[in-house]
Amino acid sequence: MEAHSRLLRRFRGKGIFWQSVAALGVVGWMIALPAVAGTFLGRFLDRRFGGSGSISWTITLMLLGLGIGIYSVWRFLFYERHQ
Repeated sequence: MEAHSRLLRRFRGKGIFWQSVAALGVVGWMIALPAVAGTFLGRFLDRRFGGSGSISWTITLMLLGLGIGIYSVWRFLFYERHQ
């Protein structure tokens, strides 16, 4: 338990804990935002051009947005590591 307390004191002093929390938030938004945007755009296209009960654009654009989000996180982490 004492090691845990020392570790927390060390992180609080340098601000590493809050930097890590902020980085996790950024990574979360980088994945979620393109996936949600793709889902909404796909849903719009399905309602406008799709047949009855068709969800093909929704799934396609959601997966495309998820792929874009994962790629942007990979680039972000690669850039941070090489700085």
